[in-house]
This record gives sequence, C-alpha cells and structure tokens, in this order.
Amino acid sequence: MAEINLKDPKYYVNRELSWLDFNYRILSEARDKNIPLLERVKFLSITASNLDEFFMVRVASLKDMVNAGYNKPDIAGMKPEEQLQTINTKTHQLVATQYTTYNRSLMPLLRKEGLHLLNAHEELTEKQAAYADR
Repeated sequence: MAEINLKDPKYYVNRELSWLDFNYRILSEARDKNIPLLERVKFLSITASNLDEFFMVRVASLKDMVNAGYNKPDIAGMKPEEQLQTINTKTHQLVATQYTTYNRSLMPLLRKEGLHLLNAHEELTEKQAAYADR
C-alpha cells in the first residue's frame, strides 16, 4: 500500500473558500421553497451578515498579508493573493445569487403576503411616521 503524504495540499481545502462554500449552503436554505417564507428571509439575512464579518476579519487579514509581502502558501497550497482572487470571484457569484434570491423570489412572495419593505424612512406615510416616532 502506498504511503500518503499528509503534507500534500491536495488533501486540504482552503479555510476561506470553505467558509464561502458554507455560506452558499446557508443561501441554499433561503432558496428552498419547502422552507417557510420568513425562515427563508432569515437565512438570506444570515448570509449577508456573515459576508460582512468575513470581509472585516478574514479578507482584511489576507490583504494585510499581501501588503506585508507575505507570500507563503497555506496548508491547501494557496498564497494570500491567490486566495483574494478566488474569494473575489466566488463572492461576486454569491452576492449575485443573494440579490436574485431577494428580488426575484422572496420579495414577490412577501408582497403577495401583504408585507412591504421600505428603502427609506421618507417612504412612510405621515400616519406611519408618527407611529414609528413614538
């Protein structure tokens, strides 16, 4: 039996890309028509919140590494610059799917149920604004 080299990067997944894959799985819950509508909205909001934190912490750390000239590959064999490039591509796809899910799926269903989201406080009627200011 051949010996396995556990230092070989092919046996590992990059931590940041794994995190994005996990967030895709959460987003798939938001797209699942068998899940109650407000639960789907919750899953979508989780992906947005997670993405904010991901960029504030993990992407910021990778950018710091690149700016410091750190070029050592991680256990999966990816250098910081390569990670940032792949994160960029995957994140654009994730955000596009988030927007599609929100605009084409969830918003029409929410409207159908009589729920309307406002983009700004100014969209409230005078009566609604007075009630909100209480």
